[in-house]
Amino acid sequence: MSTVMNDRDVALQAKSQAKVADDANAMPKVPWLVSFAVAAVALAAIVVIKGYQHAFSWNYGLDSASPEFQIYWMRLLYIQLAVIFPLGGIVCAAIWFTRDRDVQQLSTRTELGRYYTIFGMLTALALVVAAAAGLFVEADASWHQVVIRDTDFTPTHIFLFYLALPVAFVGLAIAWVWVHTRLPSFVNRISLPFSMLVGGFMMVLPVVAFNEWGHTFFYAEELFSSPVHWFFVLFGFAFIFVSGFVLQCLDRMRELTQIVSAEEMYKSMQA
Repeated sequence: MSTVMNDRDVALQAKSQAKVADDANAMPKVPWLVSFAVAAVALAAIVVIKGYQHAFSWNYGLDSASPEFQIYWMRLLYIQLAVIFPLGGIVCAAIWFTRDRDVQQLSTRTELGRYYTIFGMLTALALVVAAAAGLFVEADASWHQVVIRDTDFTPTHIFLFYLALPVAFVGLAIAWVWVHTRLPSFVNRISLPFSMLVGGFMMVLPVVAFNEWGHTFFYAEELFSSPVHWFFVLFGFAFIFVSGFVLQCLDRMRELTQIVSAEEMYKSMQA
């Protein structure tokens, strides 16, 4: 029995190694299905959130001191903050401790496939950011133009400042750790554009704090052009650094595609 089990283990190990070798030699592709699935899930969540806002904002979201506001809105805030940041920390830790200690030996095709994954996720991110900006940010401005704000915790803020932004912070942190542990080009050096993007996006925290302080104490007007909104423009400039990171990725992808092309040409000549 022991011999049979050992032979079976050896066969399974050989099969696993063969699969790994096949995956390493396979031509990488952009994971469009996964990317659009991620975008679809995020967009579906946005639709559900907007439905919740339309259902309960006017009935239970006008008075932050009411018991109903505590039930329908503040509970959500506490749950969001209690889940998002600890979960993000766990994911970042998992990515770090499961990193490949010999990532410099990564096969050319596997590395190229990871860059394709980045561009697939960037495509999904563009769709989600466009939807979130239109349905969260514009809805928040419209809400304040119609309803007199009585607190920083409004129905639109619960999902914009305490859900969408924390998810974005955590997502960027996870992506930063993944890039600097899974791509050989960034293992021994830091991507300055990506780091500037993360740092610039984090600056929305003091910008939001200043904005709410200004609106609460001395500036009730909700015009988009009001001075307390000017710093949001500077925060938005952080997204420009995405182009720098994309250029870094394209430069490395050019090298990798040349290697893969040479390998394919050699295979065709051998055949």
